[in-house]
Amino acid sequence: MPRPLITLTTDFGLRDPSVGSMKGVILSIFQDVTLVDLTHAIPPHAIASASYILGMASRYFPPGSIHVAVVDPGVGSARRPVVCSAGGQRYVGPDNGLFADICRRDPQWESFELAETRYCLKAPRLSPTFQGRDVFAPAAAWLARGTAPNAFGPRVTDLVGMESPKAGRGPDRRGSSLQDGEIIWVDRFGNLITGIEPSPGATDYVVSIGGKDVPLVTHYEEGPANAPAALVNSDGLVEVFVNRGDAARTLGASIGTPVALIPRRRAT
Repeated sequence: MPRPLITLTTDFGLRDPSVGSMKGVILSIFQDVTLVDLTHAIPPHAIASASYILGMASRYFPPGSIHVAVVDPGVGSARRPVVCSAGGQRYVGPDNGLFADICRRDPQWESFELAETRYCLKAPRLSPTFQGRDVFAPAAAWLARGTAPNAFGPRVTDLVGMESPKAGRGPDRRGSSLQDGEIIWVDRFGNLITGIEPSPGATDYVVSIGGKDVPLVTHYEEGPANAPAALVNSDGLVEVFVNRGDAARTLGASIGTPVALIPRRRAT
């Protein structure tokens, strides 16, 4: 049997011992496991960014991998802790929109509330401010030990959806068709990842961002020097970039900046 694999995705950063504490809890329950850090550099409270990173990266892991995601501005509130199964993978974290898009891709998805306290950290009391350590890390370890997802609590059929818009369609002020979205990630090169997944062959469009219309090209080198352009990236999403530059700095854009895909013939 291969060793179980657990990934960790958080907005904790690495300055504080939070990530290390979660790993310690997992290893205290089950040591024969492989731990992989996806990233701990999610911007604070950026649920849409975490959902994107998790959805795009987890598909490359072996079936049965366990993915713990903790971007949890509602920690300690009435929001549910959950374990989800989708696409042959399992996901553990808060029910705040993190797993909605992942589960939508699999008609056979399942989710259960983490309600059984016997699978939580054994401590004098559970902290209402660090459920990554006290609830999610132990649940992942118990899953790795072979505990079935339905053992953790009642079935959940109404996962919370994303609050911030991803890609939508609707008429613009000129009555033409467009796709709306927003920046959901800024990578280390300053490239702006949008929530827009265009139809195949959508070449007669420009991307509108920050009051500018930028052309769609096929690869980075095709972009004009010192000017923003856009392409469909390796994840199938529209990405705005500056050839050998920094699109975030050039456009003054960041996570949450609105963006739209507009037909070229209607662009101004």
